[in-house]
Amino acid sequence: MSFVYPNFLWALLLLIIPIIIHLFNFRKYQTVYFSKVDFLTEVVEDSKSGNKLKHLLVLLSRLLLITTLVLAFAQPFIPTIGHQKTENITSIYIDNSFSMQAQGQDGNLLNEVKNKAIDIVKSLDENEKINLLTTELLAKDQRFYSKSEIIERIKEINLTPISNPLSTLLGMQTDLLQKSEANANQRLFLLSDFQKSTSTLTDFNKTELPTYYYQAKSELKGNIFIDSVWFESPVQRLNSPIEVHFRIKNQSVSEVNDLNIALTIDNKEKGWKSLNIAPNSYIEESISFTNTTSGIKEGKLHIKTNQLFFDDDLFFTYTINKNVNILIISNEKSTKNIEQLYQLNSFYNYTTSTITSIKQEDFKNKQLIILQNINSIPSGIQDKLNRSLKNGSTVCLIPGESLDIVNWNSFLGRQKLPTFIEATNLKAELNYFNAEDPLFNGVFEEKPSRYKFSNVTSTYLLNIASSHNFVSIFNYNSSEPFLLYSKQKNGRLFLQTSPLNSKSTDFQNHALFATTFLRMAETSALNKKLNFTIGKPSSYPLYKDLDEKDQIHLINSDLQTDLIPSIVNTNTTRELIFDQLYDKIKIAGFYQLENKNMLKDVVAFNYSRAESKIENLSAEDIQTNFVNSNWLNVKELQLNSSGEIEISSLKAQEYWRILLFLALLFIAIEILLLKFWKS
Repeated sequence: MSFVYPNFLWALLLLIIPIIIHLFNFRKYQTVYFSKVDFLTEVVEDSKSGNKLKHLLVLLSRLLLITTLVLAFAQPFIPTIGHQKTENITSIYIDNSFSMQAQGQDGNLLNEVKNKAIDIVKSLDENEKINLLTTELLAKDQRFYSKSEIIERIKEINLTPISNPLSTLLGMQTDLLQKSEANANQRLFLLSDFQKSTSTLTDFNKTELPTYYYQAKSELKGNIFIDSVWFESPVQRLNSPIEVHFRIKNQSVSEVNDLNIALTIDNKEKGWKSLNIAPNSYIEESISFTNTTSGIKEGKLHIKTNQLFFDDDLFFTYTINKNVNILIISNEKSTKNIEQLYQLNSFYNYTTSTITSIKQEDFKNKQLIILQNINSIPSGIQDKLNRSLKNGSTVCLIPGESLDIVNWNSFLGRQKLPTFIEATNLKAELNYFNAEDPLFNGVFEEKPSRYKFSNVTSTYLLNIASSHNFVSIFNYNSSEPFLLYSKQKNGRLFLQTSPLNSKSTDFQNHALFATTFLRMAETSALNKKLNFTIGKPSSYPLYKDLDEKDQIHLINSDLQTDLIPSIVNTNTTRELIFDQLYDKIKIAGFYQLENKNMLKDVVAFNYSRAESKIENLSAEDIQTNFVNSNWLNVKELQLNSSGEIEISSLKAQEYWRILLFLALLFIAIEILLLKFWKS
């Protein structure tokens, strides 16, 4: 037994007042003498006994009246487990992630938990302060509402692509309650399907609060979904076969037979396949087609299932370039091997210039810039190369025979690449070829072997430090770099250590020379991400010099969405950040990125697959999960025979109303005693 206002119990001292009145207010009797009183003796004795009993009963009723009134004002109650007050402050979490799209008792699981939450709210006291959190962690939900307001807010809740771990949500609930100044019991309600992927409480160390949970359970177990999409080759060419690879997962105990997957490009079907997938496994397949037009392509993979639907589609975008723009800068004595190579196909749109006649406008819109057999790089060209790298271009540097080592090293040092030491003559072979580098993805069916190595007779030795970050493509003497590259800013920088002429090497006559420089050109264009995931940190690199006053918009006309992503500038890159827009990007699909002038692109957003993996914790696992975090006061909400949450166990048992009724009863008893009991 506890009391809301225990100080009122001091008023029980008032019980002494009716006792004193009773002791000093006995009626005094006078003796009257009669000549014969024998027949009056019995009457006198009876009168004394009756009055004494009446006074004792009146005293008892007054004592009970005062006692019940004092106790009523002290408000006694028997608290529920973990509660020591009668007033409550409550936080309710409703899981509205995509896994709640599964079918349950009342339609989908989200509708089920919304109905349960409304039942809980209706049973709460009228003046109770209530907080409501959803998976989105919206700013408007980080406050307390009245009963009527919270019911309307519950009705507004819809499914969301955002997914947050239970530890984050529980931590938010705990912080909100502990920061409140209400002198009341603090308690949490969790209504979720408790997926394994998001419901672990590892390293959760918040102060324990009384917690009640309700687990919604789907009728169908398992899920089939499109997990990912990719291209084996980073290059997609016009009028050339393209293979779209994808992975589909079957997370159920039953085999899936004759599952159809369809591929559409720009709303036109390009192919489909019928698949069989074993239980609790996945399959990787591909669909081939040919692009006959250039430009930005909008791709979609689609399957049809009878469980969760948000992961039946996967969107992606890619670009088919009509050509790649190449600038070749050389000295007057350079060989024509590179020019002859790019003459093979009109896809390679190259222009040539000498180091002495190059103009600023020659660098405009060039995806690949090659400096061939150059002895010195003027500062103006160095600035242009830096700007091109920042804009996402590829730069290839080939030194000349009479190299200005100081001049070259000043540029290489700023790029954090190995610097030249000196020229040396040698007799070596290019006996190492990095065929597994992503540069050659999709080129070789198997790693080249048993080919004749190229020879190197003259090269520049490199000063390589541990801080230098690069990838070797060709080495001589197995470990000495001949051709290497490094990711720089938004682009790539290739460096060859020998001049490209017959005096230094015969590499230009080798088949791998053609493979390497053609691939260098093909991959020099912007290689953007196929798609982004709603709710996950993501950025879009800006490869063009844009006017900062010309705002970039993220637009979906069908959804009437027009958003402005923020731009982050660093010393080396500029990026669009989508993170702060995820409370507004709620529908997967294609969104246009554009400004008034230069930027025109399309990006694809998909729902996170974290909610696709339907593996729910059991009731025992949920309890263990909390116990491992030292949360012991956790109970599962019970349902009555009607399927409604049994709420009576959540309330303290209060007795002040009963005590007031008893006080009125004792007043009535005293009145009846005084009025109808005649002495």
